[in-house]
Amino acid sequence: MNQLRNLKITVFGGTGFLGRHLIKFFCDQECIIKVPTRNPAKGYFLQPLGDVGQISLVKFDISESKNLEDLIEDSDIIINLIGILFEKKKNDFINTHTKFVKNIVDILKFKKKKFIQISALGVNNYKNSLYSKSKFDADQYIQSNLKDYLIIRPSVIFGPEDNFFNKFAKISLISPFLPLIMGGKTKFQPVYVEDVCKGIIAILKKNINNKVFEFGGPDIFSFKELMQILLKNINRKRILIYIPKRIAIIMSKFLELLPNPLLTEDQIKLLENNNIISEKVFNFKYLKINPVSLRLIITDYLKRYKKY
Repeated sequence: MNQLRNLKITVFGGTGFLGRHLIKFFCDQECIIKVPTRNPAKGYFLQPLGDVGQISLVKFDISESKNLEDLIEDSDIIINLIGILFEKKKNDFINTHTKFVKNIVDILKFKKKKFIQISALGVNNYKNSLYSKSKFDADQYIQSNLKDYLIIRPSVIFGPEDNFFNKFAKISLISPFLPLIMGGKTKFQPVYVEDVCKGIIAILKKNINNKVFEFGGPDIFSFKELMQILLKNINRKRILIYIPKRIAIIMSKFLELLPNPLLTEDQIKLLENNNIISEKVFNFKYLKINPVSLRLIITDYLKRYKKY
């Protein structure tokens, strides 16, 4: 028997990288999915993931959340995937990561609905990062005010449309070098997007409540090692340049002027700490899931950048 069949799920951020994969998993479980988005027309690519009528796109902007309560009223599960990597204007992190989540939580306080927050690994450790503080403040508000919640904190998520390996692969096409901020010593535990989805489905099927999960892959790499793996897979030789923190901060001041900056000062602060899971928290092992290694997946989806 499928415990998730016919559950009504609202997925904020459903048109993003993780969202499109997670929605496919929910469709396979025969759930009914609602996807609030600023531009429903741009989300039509999701429709083929499910049967006719299984996925509905609803116009919604988090900056104007007056109809938020009506939007989630008929939902059994609400999932928040919304996140930004940089601020276009002051307080974007607070408005997007903290205030929006608080608005949802305040509505759900007295309702029998499950809320799943996709946070980020290490937000409880990065004291100086505005990104992390905004995410962590939201996590704490959830834990203090809801009786039925789940918080998922993944490391860097990789997969076909990721914003990590694809970004650096694109840079390698036009640049003779790739930067190693502070020597590229920061450690990461990349996790496959489908493993994150499997983890969420497993948590729901096991009816686990009020837990914080950390998701990481089976391998730990330094940032330098990740760049070396990337270049090997696309068969390109690029110089890996060590950039001291002081120089990186100066560079970020100029890069932040771009519409889509490659580096910000806040991101440099994130690189000061390793991004790996703690063995003391709930993780894939608790769910009896064996995550897939980066090396087994990356070759296939980066082949469009490969030099033959």
